[in-house]
Amino acid sequence: MGVRDDAGLDYSRSRVVVAARAAGLAPPTQSVHPDIRDLDGLMASCAHGRALGFLGRAAIHPRQLPVIEKAYLPTQREIEQAETVIKAAAMNQGAQALPNGTFIDTAVVTAAQRTLTLAQKN
Repeated sequence: MGVRDDAGLDYSRSRVVVAARAAGLAPPTQSVHPDIRDLDGLMASCAHGRALGFLGRAAIHPRQLPVIEKAYLPTQREIEQAETVIKAAAMNQGAQALPNGTFIDTAVVTAAQRTLTLAQKN
């Protein structure tokens, strides 16, 4: 394909994420990061993959595991946001706007539930 860097694969990767979701599957995992010494590059690549919709990553060396785990586990802020969404959804069924103006619906509530499930694994 002549792709010179990872950005050239964004379209294909996004299609994989969308296809998995359309099929009712869990978010896919990213493929391996081939440079076992480049942990900063691994972190950046994981962050980009997470932004594309991936959930997790395959590793080829044990030193990569803590970086991958940190990249894919929710942050404290994400946990707090998810808790806010879940509390609001429990009080009012259906789509609604939170006091801060954020719109939530079933898809947002499902994502919040997934966030809290991941947080419990930490």
